[in-house]
Amino acid sequence: MVALFGLSIGGLYAGWFSPTEAAGVGAFSALVLGFARRRLTWSKMVQCFGDTIRTTCMLFLIVMSAFIFSYFVVQTQLPGVLVGWIQAWHVGPITLILILMVFYIVMGCFMDGGGMVLITVPIFLPLVMQNGYDPIWFGVMLVVVVELGLIHPPVGMNIFVIQARVPDVPILKVYQGIIPFLIAPMVLLAILVAWPQLALWLPNLLYNH
Repeated sequence: MVALFGLSIGGLYAGWFSPTEAAGVGAFSALVLGFARRRLTWSKMVQCFGDTIRTTCMLFLIVMSAFIFSYFVVQTQLPGVLVGWIQAWHVGPITLILILMVFYIVMGCFMDGGGMVLITVPIFLPLVMQNGYDPIWFGVMLVVVVELGLIHPPVGMNIFVIQARVPDVPILKVYQGIIPFLIAPMVLLAILVAWPQLALWLPNLLYNH
């Protein structure tokens, strides 16, 4: 197990594999180890493949639904409407960031992270920069809040991924288990808003050198 972890995760951080390649290498290595230790039979392997197909089909259905909703968001120009409301309200910088955080958390319940970033960043980034925020800071904040939206009840996409892996666990138990992982990024977001320079310290250090 240590060798398997070191190969997949170590190779990922060493730059040998992309995240997708690391997952493939880890799965193939686990398959080889199972046969080498004679703990994996052909019948068990067929069962594993069947479970994998069912889980993958469910995840593809979720992702396809997210893409359909992304198309709906583009056609309705929802991000542009939100920007128009914010400009009409003449909100302050802190209020602007809080509104965007809530927006991303809500959208994360229905869309994948990549779709949210591609659709909203070209519209929101100029508004954020007009209010005095650094684009690098906004990028860091965006990554945290998008990932928070993906695990936020009631319909965060990653919650259903977890449910697919442990179908015997009730969804309410999954909600309870996700609470610590909701609190930690919320605290991090509060720190980033209160002290933006924390997110900029390392980029500024690298840039100045």
